[in-house]
Amino acid sequence: MKKFRYIIMLLAVIGFTACDSDSIEDLQGEFNNITFCTFNNGSVQPTTKLGKGVKALNTQFTDAEGNTLSLSFGSKEWILGEGSFSPVTTVSNAGTYAGSINGAAINEGNIDVSFVDGTYFISGLVKTADGKQYKPYYKGELTFIVGEDDPEPSGYTMSIVESAVSVFDWTTFTQTDYPDVTKYTITVLDPNGQQVAMFDAINGNGKQAAALAGTYTIVSDAHDAMQISAGYSLPDYGMAGGSSYVDAAGKTQYLTGGTVEITTAQSGEGETLYTFKGTSLETIDAAGTTGSGAFNLMFISLAE
Repeated sequence: MKKFRYIIMLLAVIGFTACDSDSIEDLQGEFNNITFCTFNNGSVQPTTKLGKGVKALNTQFTDAEGNTLSLSFGSKEWILGEGSFSPVTTVSNAGTYAGSINGAAINEGNIDVSFVDGTYFISGLVKTADGKQYKPYYKGELTFIVGEDDPEPSGYTMSIVESAVSVFDWTTFTQTDYPDVTKYTITVLDPNGQQVAMFDAINGNGKQAAALAGTYTIVSDAHDAMQISAGYSLPDYGMAGGSSYVDAAGKTQYLTGGTVEITTAQSGEGETLYTFKGTSLETIDAAGTTGSGAFNLMFISLAE
């Protein structure tokens, strides 16, 4: 009993001193000769974006004796959260860390992180590649910088079908062809494969998808570049179609006015993603009810 109490007191005292080495015979497992390190200075190094929403939060710690601890935490957030992080050689996933003590890589032992009232508590029981064993401890502030995430695919997909541009005049029953432009019919599907938008966009001939970016005006009988051909609704004939989007209530709204902006962004993996933003929209539904609306369909992948 006396020996047990002595060990507890020894841990309490040594745990708050600089690096000291002691043999702890009664500890279970392979850890039996541990260097206790209390790091009193911590700093945050530039964060590394790893892709797919995962970051490496890089930190550095030192003590008065000149010992150093480097820890790189895998995180989905820009700020280090609480948890137990397992060791890896190179960080690629959240919940893991890569680290070193005095230049020797850590290859065993978890690092535990707690955050209370603005103060971080970081501790662990680890082994390094040179065979040494450490119990690192840090209590203090760490200020992380919140950056901008790389766009990630939303799960929405789009397809493009090209066709010639022609306008039929129902008054004179004549058709006019416009060979200098092409109609790009863009159909957007949600992750379940349901259509959520369709745009008959007019632009120059031979355009690749990314070259269709820009702001389009919705007009009837569109035949100029940077126009979207308006949708239509003829409830007396049970007909409706053309450029449209599905609103929050799940109803298809056909576009009769306003603008649609197409923008592109690059994901962390280099994929081009497309965003469609409709503003100041004038609409009509299949029943002939007119209205207004807006939409913002973000980070859509081009279907192969």
